[in-house]
Amino acid sequence: MGYSSAGEARQARETLGKALEVLQQEEDVPGEVLGITQNVAQSIAALFEAEQASTEPDGKTCVKNALGTLSQTLALLQDVKSTHVSVQKAIETIAEVVGVLFPLTNKPSVRPDSVSERPPAGAPASQRPPAGAPASQRPPAGAPASQRPPAGAPASQRPPAGAPTGPSKPASGGPSVVPTSMLPPPAPIPTGERHPIEANLGATTQSNFYVGFSGEIAHGGVFLATYEALPKDTSVRMLVTLPGGFEFECNAYVRFVRDPMDFTSESEPGMGLQFEGLPDEARELVLRFIRKRPPIFYDV
Repeated sequence: MGYSSAGEARQARETLGKALEVLQQEEDVPGEVLGITQNVAQSIAALFEAEQASTEPDGKTCVKNALGTLSQTLALLQDVKSTHVSVQKAIETIAEVVGVLFPLTNKPSVRPDSVSERPPAGAPASQRPPAGAPASQRPPAGAPASQRPPAGAPASQRPPAGAPTGPSKPASGGPSVVPTSMLPPPAPIPTGERHPIEANLGATTQSNFYVGFSGEIAHGGVFLATYEALPKDTSVRMLVTLPGGFEFECNAYVRFVRDPMDFTSESEPGMGLQFEGLPDEARELVLRFIRKRPPIFYDV
């Protein structure tokens, strides 16, 4: 029957392609930016494969691959020391596309006879469901930004239509300002000693760093694959070990838990450990790691 979200994948691919073309045509774009955005080409290829996928699982796998590469690109672009307007535009476009693709990874498979019930890609705004609708009824990738919920906010707490979907930039040309809706919630106040925990990350481990819509790694954390997850909001002191003998320590808390007994989920069981402030040295180590391996995306 093919992949039910092939239309959304196609429109996301076209959006990325146009953004990449604009960057390549501008003469004064920093070389560092062009090097980073070349990763977008990998996402475009993965989305093309999603369009051609013959099954739901294959389509979702391709979308997840694209999402991982875009998360990596978003995080690396946030670290670029440039005020060029194209850098901000690239960040906004990628964040917008990520906001479209992420719901597709959790979208339940549809029956062949139900595909026709979904609003077509070109349907007018009056025929599209509200922002809080189930994933299967969410607006397609081609919908205007004003009709999509802002990144990172729960459906019940999202700002009204027209709110920006990507990081905003002051008129003075200073660094990006991350909207509150893209930030993780405040860390819980520890009620006792922090639980010591170690996270070993490598090139092929299920454990990995994760980022959210802001792309800023300090707003993310570590997903630790485990069947012995701690309760949500548990405060921890985390030792992160990386290939090459590198390591760092930081405070964190359990932001989310993936239940190993949830057989309806396709995700690896474990827990997301949210950073509570990230030292500069640790941040550099994380950046070095994600240049080689894309982080997981998690809607903070």
